[in-house]
Amino acid sequence: MDDEKKKKKGNKLDLNLLPSSLKERYTAMGILPKPQIPKANIQVDVQRMKQKKMEKEQPIEQKLESIEIKASEKKQLEKVFQMLKKKDVDYFDMKDVDKMLRFLGVALTKSEIDLMLWEVDENLDGKVSWTEFLNMYKKCTIDKTGLEPKSLYHMVQFLMYLPLDRKDPKITVEDTLELLYVRFGRQSLDSEIHAIFGDEEKSKDGQEKAISFSEYMEKINERAIQQRKLRKEEQKQQFQYFKKEKN
Repeated sequence: MDDEKKKKKGNKLDLNLLPSSLKERYTAMGILPKPQIPKANIQVDVQRMKQKKMEKEQPIEQKLESIEIKASEKKQLEKVFQMLKKKDVDYFDMKDVDKMLRFLGVALTKSEIDLMLWEVDENLDGKVSWTEFLNMYKKCTIDKTGLEPKSLYHMVQFLMYLPLDRKDPKITVEDTLELLYVRFGRQSLDSEIHAIFGDEEKSKDGQEKAISFSEYMEKINERAIQQRKLRKEEQKQQFQYFKKEKN
């Protein structure tokens, strides 16, 4: 009798030896328990997430009013606004932007330029006033999502770096130093310069490297793609974190 029990015990089915297809089938039928998936050990900055939520809930008007623009920034913004608008008016329009883009060596279609203005034209009158211009700059500088339209902003930023008396519309590292320092501080200055000019700060002939608006936009777009990938990975980690907390 004992031998028969031992024999039966010895013939007990080892579930680990089942083919994967059978395991999946038996699991679906409820015969086998669902495998336990180990929870990922993800480090998430909860305080940062709460802060981002609070900022998102804050009205945009309140955000813009609280943003302080440094004197050197405002001076350059005023310079660019004067460059764009006609002398006898207090706004600029599509023709003014087209003229500036051509000076920078870029030719866009009428619809593309119209879209640039539409992004910042709050009252939809086809003109950009100083208030709309300033609000556009503030919105873009605080944007952490990458969702704020920045076509006009990038052109304005380039013109802020560009000296008024320069006939060849190219910028150097020296042109950007003051504004980058004011906006990002010494700690991030090198990384910001690298993002704009790349690895080499001098040209092949040993002269200080100067880049055009088209070259500037290439670097800006490269950086935007990298930041988008980082944000996507961060969102993925946050989703896994909340899923872990829920379970």
